[in-house]
Amino acid sequence: MKRPACFVSMCLAGALFLIFLIRPPDVYGNDCLSGRKIKACGTLSEKYFKNGSFFLILSDTRISQGDVFEKEKFNIIVKLDGEYSEYDDLPHIGCCVLVKGRMYIFDTARNPGQFDQARFEKSRGIDFELTGSKVIKVSGKESRLREGLDRASYRLSSVYDSLFEEEHAGMIKAMTLGDRNAADPGLKALYARAGVGHVLCISGLHISLLGIFIYKSLKRIRLPRAPAACLSLVFLILYGIMTGMGVSSKRAIIMFLLLMTADCIGRSYDLLSALAVSGCVILIQNPYSLYDAGFVMSFAAVAGIGIMKPALDCMFPVRNRAADALKLSCSITCFSFPVTLYFYYQVPPYSIFLNLLIVPLMGILLVTAFAAGILGMFFLPLGSVPARISAFILEIYEGVCRINDKLPYSLLIKGRPNIVYIIIFYFILLLSVFLIGKHVRSPGSVSGTLCRIFLCICSFAALLLVPVNINHNVSISMLDIGQGDCTCIETKNGKVVMIDCGSSDESRIAKYKVMPFLKSRGRSCIDTAVMTHADNDHISGFEELLSMPEKEGLTVKNLIMPDIAQKDEAYEELVRQAVERGVRVSLIKTGDVFLTDGIAFSCLHPDKGYSCTDRNECSTVLSVRYEGFSALFTGDIEGKGEDVLTERIQERYTLLKCAHHGSDNSTPEAFLSKAAPCITFISAGRENSYGHPGRELLKRLERSGTKIFVTKEAGALMLSTDGKSVKVHAFIE
Repeated sequence: MKRPACFVSMCLAGALFLIFLIRPPDVYGNDCLSGRKIKACGTLSEKYFKNGSFFLILSDTRISQGDVFEKEKFNIIVKLDGEYSEYDDLPHIGCCVLVKGRMYIFDTARNPGQFDQARFEKSRGIDFELTGSKVIKVSGKESRLREGLDRASYRLSSVYDSLFEEEHAGMIKAMTLGDRNAADPGLKALYARAGVGHVLCISGLHISLLGIFIYKSLKRIRLPRAPAACLSLVFLILYGIMTGMGVSSKRAIIMFLLLMTADCIGRSYDLLSALAVSGCVILIQNPYSLYDAGFVMSFAAVAGIGIMKPALDCMFPVRNRAADALKLSCSITCFSFPVTLYFYYQVPPYSIFLNLLIVPLMGILLVTAFAAGILGMFFLPLGSVPARISAFILEIYEGVCRINDKLPYSLLIKGRPNIVYIIIFYFILLLSVFLIGKHVRSPGSVSGTLCRIFLCICSFAALLLVPVNINHNVSISMLDIGQGDCTCIETKNGKVVMIDCGSSDESRIAKYKVMPFLKSRGRSCIDTAVMTHADNDHISGFEELLSMPEKEGLTVKNLIMPDIAQKDEAYEELVRQAVERGVRVSLIKTGDVFLTDGIAFSCLHPDKGYSCTDRNECSTVLSVRYEGFSALFTGDIEGKGEDVLTERIQERYTLLKCAHHGSDNSTPEAFLSKAAPCITFISAGRENSYGHPGRELLKRLERSGTKIFVTKEAGALMLSTDGKSVKVHAFIE
């Protein structure tokens, strides 16, 4: 069998994928201890600085709530309290450290598209975090090698801070030391939109460039092949340890080891076999790596080089540096296309061409950056010359990325593709590669030309197929954003109406929950945003969206607000933000109706100029109808406003968005008897201080016969309807 390592690796990855798909592993253990103060004792394996605090990573850690430590061992992150402000105050790597703090279980994804921190940390081998921690005792001997590498990294970081401007220093530290926390968030987002964000992490590209540069440099000074290979490998391993040994670094180091071994013993090096061996090693060490986007993206990129690049060489036999670089970039981008969409929901179409400039300059940037750091450690002015070269290349990078931002269609949001489409895509692609190898060996033959055309059409069709997001139904999604409200209504033609967007106990909900949800659905625009009233737990997300840089956020076309008498400061501020952003602002009152793709939105409350002292009483209430389906969205209405609403209800509703997060003071018996909802959605935060939803309310709902769904228990709530039948799905089963 040719390439048996590839076959074994694919079987292992496929088996793990099926096991995880059929029965997802529990990556969220120890829930019973979450929030409790505990002691933990383990070996310090890493320390770093992030967002104003120092963090320790302890391995082989045992925990205790008293004096007796459990037998089970964990790997944990320890966030130290504010008493530790200097690097020299921290324990040394390799020592046994006893700490105490409050246990924190990582957040799970509770909405479609949301980043699952618990699963990500598990892929890194981390089980939980201690916050507000103090070091009680340090014992044992330090690891001189690892502590020395860590101090060298810290020293290099200080040198970069002295040699570069703040923004450039952060980018250089991300590229050379793996410290992405130091990089400017705006620049990171800029690079990501351009599709060149891979340069900001210690990727396989960095490791490969450094390893080959060192190996060739050692051979140029007449060092024999074997010692040069060994020294290069040792350097890469030490560098990998110093920068955190991410999954891409592991993959690249293992592949470099196989490359050097093949070179030393006179055997041919097979890229795909080396990739397969490295994949097996990483998956055996930690099967949860399959959840890591970095792992999957790294392997997809290299697989593209090994599988598609030879096929493109065969189809287009032009051989020069420019053509080879273009074919290489096309191979990586095309093969990684479905994976990129699956994890990030969007693709930068011009990245194929941008990387033709970015990647060749990367070698020069790394060499000059390292030279600046190392020379600066001995005598700071010596590092200024290579630092200027590095800074100049960074300015080129930034300029290219900003030009990309101004181009039309520079970022295409297509949503998360169906796994079936991804399988079809790779089947067509691999079949094309197989046929190319079999039939396109004669460049000038008619059959070869026809085969090229046919295979290009097939591959292009596969690329178009992956992001297809077919939706024949209207969908209503109530997102789990804590103690707040956010409901997205999507028409079958892809338009979005968002009713409220805010939370009182969670921050940055627009960036971390609302935008990922919409992008995962392939939506880049909110056609109509409806603010029911100006409480923070209903508008904070809108304020965040309107304050984001235009390229980073989502487009909001229309904002609808209640036409009431008391337009307070929060109300007026939202209007001001919307107008500055170019959003059309409209006022709505009782009797107004607007249509969106066949869905009728009728306002039942408040009347024009309605006056009240309580914002909740003034809440906008919308009656939504789509063929035989109807829904009632009530904001936080209560009191006199709810009494008026009850008198105006003239129909029974399929869906009720329960008012005021399920407060006992809202949704009385009289209201329920007239609305008679079949299904009720309640948005309430976990462990909220109000006790929502209230027990009395739940009893009233149960007596009415409605089926109750609550976000704090089920995560995001999703309903789809064709106007006749209804399906409800909870994100957390």
